[in-house]
Amino acid sequence: MSGPTLTIDLQKLTANARLLVGRCAAAGLSVMAVTKATCGAPQVARALLAGGATSIGESRIENVQRLRRGGIVAPVTMLRIPSVSEAAAVVEWCDASLNSEAAVIDALSQAAVEAGRVHDVVVMVELGDRREGAAVDDVGPLAERVAALPGLRLAGLGTNFMCASGVYPSLKALDLLARTVEDVEARCGFRLSVVSGGNSSLLPLLDTARLPARIDNVRLGASLLIGENSWTGGPLPGLATDAFLLEAEVVEVKVKPSLPEGETGRDAFGERRSFVDRGPRRRAIVNLGRLDIDPAGLRPHEAGIEVVTASSDHLILDVTETAETGDGAVIGAVGSRIAFEMDYAALVRGMLSPYVAKTVLVAGGGAAPERRVEALMPADITAAAATEAFAETLAEMGYAAAITPLADAPESEAAIVAALGARAVPLLVVADRTGLSPLFAALAAGGARLGLLWLDARASADPDDAGEAGVLARALAGGAVAMPEATVLVGLQGASRAEQRFVRDHQLLALTMEDVDLLGVREVMRRAIGKASEATDGIVLVLHASAAKGMGAASGDSGLSYRECSLAMEMAAASGHLAALALTGLGDRPSPAAADAAFGYLASALGKRILGA
Repeated sequence: MSGPTLTIDLQKLTANARLLVGRCAAAGLSVMAVTKATCGAPQVARALLAGGATSIGESRIENVQRLRRGGIVAPVTMLRIPSVSEAAAVVEWCDASLNSEAAVIDALSQAAVEAGRVHDVVVMVELGDRREGAAVDDVGPLAERVAALPGLRLAGLGTNFMCASGVYPSLKALDLLARTVEDVEARCGFRLSVVSGGNSSLLPLLDTARLPARIDNVRLGASLLIGENSWTGGPLPGLATDAFLLEAEVVEVKVKPSLPEGETGRDAFGERRSFVDRGPRRRAIVNLGRLDIDPAGLRPHEAGIEVVTASSDHLILDVTETAETGDGAVIGAVGSRIAFEMDYAALVRGMLSPYVAKTVLVAGGGAAPERRVEALMPADITAAAATEAFAETLAEMGYAAAITPLADAPESEAAIVAALGARAVPLLVVADRTGLSPLFAALAAGGARLGLLWLDARASADPDDAGEAGVLARALAGGAVAMPEATVLVGLQGASRAEQRFVRDHQLLALTMEDVDLLGVREVMRRAIGKASEATDGIVLVLHASAAKGMGAASGDSGLSYRECSLAMEMAAASGHLAALALTGLGDRPSPAAADAAFGYLASALGKRILGA
């Protein structure tokens, strides 16, 4: 890459999140990860959620759309006060929003009613920073208004520090927030579910004081992303400050006087700069400028490099004090690259710049591991033309695929266990639901905590049925394969009384075709994936031919449409949680059309999109 590059180390972000989530948990605080500085990068959000953050905070609808389309199903809160004109979009894409204006709240209520949704509202309290928030005396009436409006749920109160005016958080201000919470709860007659005490600026306060017990949430951005101490601008102990590393190429190196020659005025950006005479200095110019970055927020990664100044397109560095590298190369030679850590302002500018390439490090910082699919299916299907086309599609998507005929149950189980151990995706294709037993046995033997996402017209959850109608009930017996609390049924078209009782007794999330019609498949799958992936090591996705049109007579005309099922599979792929995949209900010898449709859905679940993987 010849231009500037911003490299994102997801492992360091997850490690930062784990440390801060643990520290906040000890103080009774849950963590909302704020991703607005990264323009809603789904990979970043996923890394922070993996570190224990419970939700995502964003400030732009475009960023929230990017998160959702990238497979993020965790709750997302709109941090910037919604405008009246974007109320409908906020309700559509966000679970909650921070609010302080009655007119906006009214617009959110109307939008939520029209969309058939319930939107959470957090009323913001002004406690000194003079950003958003109602005065303390006005919070109670505003909260009562939210509680009374249809389509809205008064979720809690929040406040903010050190954003607009740099006001430090204090115990006095937080005590006032806690008392305001008690007043609102007395007025409304119920307990608020969240009290957000501020942002990363709360963290230094945790070292010296105990926060009021009612403060139970904090919104963290700079601390999670770059380990920044909001009070000092320096690093927070134990956190990585280089999870985002900016590199640029040296395009000139010359020894020049340290003082400009001639009368000086304002530079190209209207600033007047002063310089100290340090004699001749070795200076390097890299291909990075103010169009890309805030130079004041750059910290050279290597010792001995100083940032002097910057123009639109050039960053000027003093490299006089740099040493040689271990292999004798000179740091700052033309054609070499120089790396920089960034403060929050510089990170935002770098992420926004279209001229800075963004790249994500995979685990360990090396090359991406080989992606493999280990497929087991009946011999007749293995030899079908649709299977050959499916294998070619997988190859085009970058998968190494092995497609082998089904053996007896123990051998199939062993093959699936081996696939999981090699971090391949096991794919089992069987004639009917009873053929899923090797997959379930292998998953149970592995001991992983897995969610189960089952797309089927029937619940298959009759505990007294030894055949197809009891397959799911047997899979959930004792939580051996999947946990009932992480099991989701999607696309149900019917259920017997016994199946209905099983679903209720085990508190399974069942999203029927009625739910698909009411909510749309995107919202249904968002809820389903969120439930199946919460506190699990991955998702087992089971697709029955009856769930969607195109897979034979079993699908009928009342299931998911082709696009609905394709979108459901695409969202499963984008979530990044897929651990295993199964296709059932086709029979031993499906028609070419049914096989084509089914393998098309499977390809989507593995990442195939219209314009590529």
